[in-house]
Amino acid sequence: MIPDPTKARETVTLNVIIADDHPIYRAGLKTTLTTVFEDVDVRETGHMDGLRKHLKSRCSDLLLLDIFFPGLEPEDGIAALRREHPLMAILIVSMLIDNGAVERILRAGANGFVSKTISPDHLEKGLREVMAGERPVYLPVPRRGRPMSASDNPIADLPRRQMEVLRLICMGLSNKEIARDLGLSISTIRAHVSALFRKLAVANRAAAASYGALYGVLGSPIDTDDGGA
Repeated sequence: MIPDPTKARETVTLNVIIADDHPIYRAGLKTTLTTVFEDVDVRETGHMDGLRKHLKSRCSDLLLLDIFFPGLEPEDGIAALRREHPLMAILIVSMLIDNGAVERILRAGANGFVSKTISPDHLEKGLREVMAGERPVYLPVPRRGRPMSASDNPIADLPRRQMEVLRLICMGLSNKEIARDLGLSISTIRAHVSALFRKLAVANRAAAASYGALYGVLGSPIDTDDGGA
């Protein structure tokens, strides 16, 4: 029997995981995915246990991951995901805007990066390109008079006390433990933590800790020259 060329070809379902701790943003990503791809099966999660469960339950084609995902060690975590799932595309969708940090994330194993601060059109392009085997990077255009560079560091200008608080957050200490460690009241620590979150534009301790890990608060600065002398 001769196949009928007028019949549509069977489409292949694209299996996608969205790992982001903001439900509203996950919903937006899901809508974008269904717009860009003809047949897509989306699973979503807001925590590491959920991500591990989804990754074990089936082979996924694409992971959309926020670099500030709770429980994720940015570079080491991405490197581990790449080793464990070599064929899965990993597209980072995040508020991070530092060129140098983005380059390190890509070297760790991510296939592309799209900033949450740019237009939805760029996200759609990034999705198409990463699934076509390309390596999309879409960052916001630097403001006039202040070029974006790898030397930009969101924690570089933190006051000494807030830097200390961030270091202890990275170590997993609670506000009470930080207060005891620094010899300050809990209310003072709470004020420092709130100010720290505002300056880093993050909503929780996990995101702040990810920033700290990414920028070497615990002793492994990100601006190490990979090329040597």
